[in-house]
Amino acid sequence: MTERKAVFLLVALVCGVVSMAMAQRIDVPDWEGSVRFELLASQNAVRPGDDLEVAVVAEIAPGYHLYGPEERKPSRTEVMVTEDLVGSQAPLFPPVVTRDLSGLGEFDLYEDRIAIRIPISVREVATGRAEVPVEVRVNYQVCTDHACSAPTHRVLSLRLPVATEGARIESRHEDIFVSTK
Repeated sequence: MTERKAVFLLVALVCGVVSMAMAQRIDVPDWEGSVRFELLASQNAVRPGDDLEVAVVAEIAPGYHLYGPEERKPSRTEVMVTEDLVGSQAPLFPPVVTRDLSGLGEFDLYEDRIAIRIPISVREVATGRAEVPVEVRVNYQVCTDHACSAPTHRVLSLRLPVATEGARIESRHEDIFVSTK
């Protein structure tokens, strides 16, 4: 084979590979933008001794999912209150969706929008404060049907004003919380 033919074949091969790669759209998952978390409270203010709920609300983009709380670590979704002015009970996870993922087996997943409710109580040590901070750590792994991000976490926080004596405390986010009164 002449040098000229070899160069021509090499150029044709490279052009073919490049055009095939361009024809096949390679989607790289948007791990950072695939899930949006928010922390909400069931009431607008608190008093020391109050029992209420907070919720971790996750908006999961189409084509992505989180693993349910019964799956193995570190993939499963976990939430925990990390602030010491409030006590917490076990989280109340929503129902999961069970799906078979590309022959890997069945998994319990969350898709779309979910709310994980956490019963909390404001400790008496919050007496005299203007507000009570609430901090929740969310451990999770976001995946598509074919790939997963590395397991990660986010810390969500909010500050609940302490109600003055006689002030009315109102329920909030009734679409998420069952009445806590």
